[in-house]
Amino acid sequence: MSSIIHFFAFFVPSILVALVPLLFKIPPVSIIKLSYEEVSAKTSFEALAEQYQIACPEHGYRTRVFSFDPLIIYIENWVTQEEAKYLLHIAEPLYERSPVSTGVNLKGYDNEIRSSMSAVVLDDPIVRCIELRSVAFQGHTSLNHLEDLQVVKYGVSDHFRAHYDWWQGAPNPRVSSFFVYLACDDVDGSACVGGATGFPRLRKNVTSEWHEFVDIDPLVGGTDFKPIVGNAVFWRNLHEDGTGHEGVWHAGMPVKKGRKVGMNILTREKSFW
Repeated sequence: MSSIIHFFAFFVPSILVALVPLLFKIPPVSIIKLSYEEVSAKTSFEALAEQYQIACPEHGYRTRVFSFDPLIIYIENWVTQEEAKYLLHIAEPLYERSPVSTGVNLKGYDNEIRSSMSAVVLDDPIVRCIELRSVAFQGHTSLNHLEDLQVVKYGVSDHFRAHYDWWQGAPNPRVSSFFVYLACDDVDGSACVGGATGFPRLRKNVTSEWHEFVDIDPLVGGTDFKPIVGNAVFWRNLHEDGTGHEGVWHAGMPVKKGRKVGMNILTREKSFW
């Protein structure tokens, strides 16, 4: 009798452990192995987010007024290198094909007009600090005037044909735009080629100090801002009377080599959310 009890005590539990997954079709546990680099990146991003959760860090940037009419300001170090890497990281799983739109009305997709991938990044401590920086730059505009930040990725030949960020008769127009450069690289570690932000109607003779940041189109005289990581271009879309400024006609020039990743920060006249 004792031997029977010992048999059930020791062998039945083992048999049940083997049979339960078969009876109830429990899938096997997947073990996801992360590389050392992935673990390190995840840890550093988490640490960065924790830091920003406590308070937005002091941040220094340098501004250069390129034009007063339209108002266009070039900003060095608008985001830090760490912030740029973080934004690339959180955008990666969110990319979708970039739509062509007129205001809030989507008009589908047209690669002749716009070919890129876009990701609306979710609000978190780091994103919120960049948003706060953006409204403070504009005289502490209310945070709810900002659209969600949108990261845009361009591969070889991707582009956005010349367009406005404003549209006539909009009930809540975009008063201003930032375009921030987050990446300009290639798989071999070199920089991307192409991908400037072009303003074909912005004709201006520039001093040598600007050559680091802009190219002047020798044929049409327009201005192309180079995609330098961390830097940004800011411009006002409207005249003081609220009408759209035709001088901010701009384009995402085609990428010839590698990839360019940027971020749109768009501010509305009135509350957007």
